[in-house]
Amino acid sequence: MTIRGKKLSLATQIFIAMILGTLAGLLVGKPITQFTFIGDVWLNCIKMIVVPMVICTIVTGIISQSSSQALKRISTRIIVYYVLTTILASAVGLLIASLLQPGHFANFTGMASQKITGGTSITLASFVKGLFSTNMVKTFADGNIIQTLIIAIFIGIAILKMKNEEHKQTMVNFFNSASSMVFSLIGMVMAASPIGVFFLMANCFGKYGTSIFTSMAVLLGTYYLACLAHVIFIYGFFLIVFAKVNPFKFIKDSAELWIYTISTCSSIASIPVNIKVAKEKYNVPDRISGFTIPLGSQMNSDGSVLLYACVITFISQMIGQDLSLAQLINIIFVSTIMSMGGGGIPGSGIVKLMVVVQAVGLPIEIVGVIAAFYHLFDMGTTTNNCLGDLVGTIIVSKTEEKYAAPSLE
Repeated sequence: MTIRGKKLSLATQIFIAMILGTLAGLLVGKPITQFTFIGDVWLNCIKMIVVPMVICTIVTGIISQSSSQALKRISTRIIVYYVLTTILASAVGLLIASLLQPGHFANFTGMASQKITGGTSITLASFVKGLFSTNMVKTFADGNIIQTLIIAIFIGIAILKMKNEEHKQTMVNFFNSASSMVFSLIGMVMAASPIGVFFLMANCFGKYGTSIFTSMAVLLGTYYLACLAHVIFIYGFFLIVFAKVNPFKFIKDSAELWIYTISTCSSIASIPVNIKVAKEKYNVPDRISGFTIPLGSQMNSDGSVLLYACVITFISQMIGQDLSLAQLINIIFVSTIMSMGGGGIPGSGIVKLMVVVQAVGLPIEIVGVIAAFYHLFDMGTTTNNCLGDLVGTIIVSKTEEKYAAPSLE
């Protein structure tokens, strides 16, 4: 797309498609939802390459490490960061919802709820067991990303440990070549992003209409304010202290990523965009971003945890039940654990929300109403999750610079 001979960036094209799709949905209404299949086809093309993309990015990220010590450093730092920011996200959500008290103003009378399906029993044992595949081919065929990620880590480490240097180099060359091919394919799919985004946004607003701005406004507004607070204060703190990056400039520089995540609501689909932003805006090496960002797409769920905290506080305010200190601690603990598990559950986002609400002894009926509008919340959860991945990647990259550069002393 060009304007007066100047080619628009993909981020600008996607943003324009979002605006036009929103207007089309509001003006045309439900008839435009008949064309949702066009957006679904685009998403299917992305899903088609998810498994090879995760395998290639993780494996090449591992085998490109200068040593096993470098891999250990990067892994430790990014995991500590993901766990810490997830805990802080729960605290931020509770604080914002407690200050604004959205439950005292909301009225869901007459709003339709959606039946929630899927298991709700998630234990530590089942979570850990579910990380490991019993059949590699079945894992790939089922699109189980968390198991695919674990398999890719095993493959990458196995290649690093190969004794035969000739065979080892053959495998390194194979995965580097495969990675180039996969990202070339991704580029083809990404070129169609504005078309897919247009129809996805048109479907969303054509389906819900102006109710998006009225009935759910109180809870949505609280949640998105919590997301913004987390980005500015929590991510901003980490960026300033560990990477010397201005958080407001970060928001501007990462526009291509958050415009994309708002449109697609998919952390997995956003991996190549996230890696691209990390490389072009912050000079993050592929060996780091190719490992930390795919890992974060499965492990880092700050946006989801923010939602859990906001909804729990919201429900407690609606029913006039104050949360005790023990319940608040329980919310933080359960939210952190739940955000990292249950990825294979159908409709896992809303199911995990229901589990957390149940875990603290609150009624779950309101979750059914939220489920009917979950796509609107998912825009925020995905965006916050992916921005968190990017921040962690930038920080790890900055801390690795002293190891990459030889000492002059």
